[in-house]
Amino acid sequence: MEINVLLGKVSPKELGAGVDYYKIVHNAYTSQYLQNLGIEPLEQHRKVVARKCALTDCQIEATWADGSVVAEQLRIVPPGARARGGRGAWEKNFEAGLPGQVSEPLMNALPPDTAGIYEKAKKGTGSFLAQKKYTQEERFLLAFSEMTVRDQENSHGADCSLTEDLETLQSQARGEEGPVHKREVLRQWGKEGFEELELLKRKFILPFACSRGSNGTISWQSPELLKANRVQVPAELVPELRKPLRISVEQLQLEAADYAENAFPLELLSTRRDPLFFDDVRQLLCSHEISRLIGLCAHLPYWNTFAHLHPPQRRLPETTRQSLVLTMQESWSRLEELARSRLCKADARAREFFVPVFLLFLKWGIEKALLLQYPKFLQNADHGEDATTQLVDQINVAIMCLFDPDCAAANFGTLDSSSEAIRLWRKLHINQMKHGLTPATRTIAREFRTSPMMLLLMHGDGSGPTDPKTRRLLQNSSSGSVLAAVTGLPPAAEGSRRTRSVGPLDAARKAMLYNTAVGSRLARLAPKGTAP
Repeated sequence: MEINVLLGKVSPKELGAGVDYYKIVHNAYTSQYLQNLGIEPLEQHRKVVARKCALTDCQIEATWADGSVVAEQLRIVPPGARARGGRGAWEKNFEAGLPGQVSEPLMNALPPDTAGIYEKAKKGTGSFLAQKKYTQEERFLLAFSEMTVRDQENSHGADCSLTEDLETLQSQARGEEGPVHKREVLRQWGKEGFEELELLKRKFILPFACSRGSNGTISWQSPELLKANRVQVPAELVPELRKPLRISVEQLQLEAADYAENAFPLELLSTRRDPLFFDDVRQLLCSHEISRLIGLCAHLPYWNTFAHLHPPQRRLPETTRQSLVLTMQESWSRLEELARSRLCKADARAREFFVPVFLLFLKWGIEKALLLQYPKFLQNADHGEDATTQLVDQINVAIMCLFDPDCAAANFGTLDSSSEAIRLWRKLHINQMKHGLTPATRTIAREFRTSPMMLLLMHGDGSGPTDPKTRRLLQNSSSGSVLAAVTGLPPAAEGSRRTRSVGPLDAARKAMLYNTAVGSRLARLAPKGTAP
């Protein structure tokens, strides 16, 4: 195979930019390449050729004409065509159809030669089809089997990934229903996507989620939100809300997969334009691990909000709460490890993008689980709106305490550039300063900050570490009210000699938490591509 590109004579006065000529040659090369293989030169097909048989890997010969400042004609030989004896040998091997001899990176997409097979089967002529012991239906089945064999022979040595991409595009062109991963096309969102983004902003994304309209703003670190907030429930709905969550992981995974594929505006949360990266993140959102984490985390807002509806002896025991927190930390650590291995080829900024995305998707999943379990109360026209607002606040506080104590992953940079976001950030910072969270104190706290997992591990015996330097560093770390709420420790400003409200961890729980904390720390420190 060889491709000829005619450029014609170009005088010095007509000379254009070099990048324009490169685009002309590249488009002509990819289009003729596909036409020689019997494939329609669509844009997505040309991208496949550019990736599999790059123009930089081809052998190019130029023919010059007098008075022209550019080559009049280019002869381009793809890398596979010259790999075995040049153009003539490649064409001979291709025409002969010898298996294993064609070195062309992209297979020929021309249909196999099945001329006459159907007619012979219908008439009952030719080879064994003429035997009378075969009925007409059996002859048709034999003919289809023979065509299948020829199709398989024609597909020998094909690229599996390329075949899947072509089958996906063909299914999409036929209008077949079902989730289709458009890996080469960036998803474009319309009105529904922007409306869903606005809903997520008002519920879960800073600084928009802290706005209360005419009532000002409220910080997630405020004492009234950190305390368990009781929601008033009508007497007729109390029996329904006394039933704990019973949503299965399979049901949550179906809901999460449907939302991630069809409604979650992932592309609107970043300025990146890499469809492959967004496709990998979306597949992680459909995984079983994040659905399991949603189910585990949904229990905390429920017991924080509706525990007063249960008798004291039937409320969530403290040991069970500890086990629940440990399991959630372990599940989050596995999810982070899975994301790092899946997104290992992305750059550092892209790998950091998945943390706020996961937290946002986790908050949505928790609210969805509670809505599925208690639809009569949360969707009631009289009091459901106020109850949903309080429940969303508790979801935000719970996720902040568990995974993001400084709210560093609760916002997205692409949404912070608007005038509304700048105004709300200013109001939120003023509100935080009322609670002692000034820019200086936040900077100092983050300097000594440990994760909630490590803080819980260090105080797992009920008395804290014995080394005084470690105790002092942990006290600086727990100076924020958020980390104090995670483990039941009082803030540093309230004194360091108060009794602990959480019982000590047993040996099994402490060992599991230690392995999770150490494994997560080593995974962050390990070089790229190596195991901790």
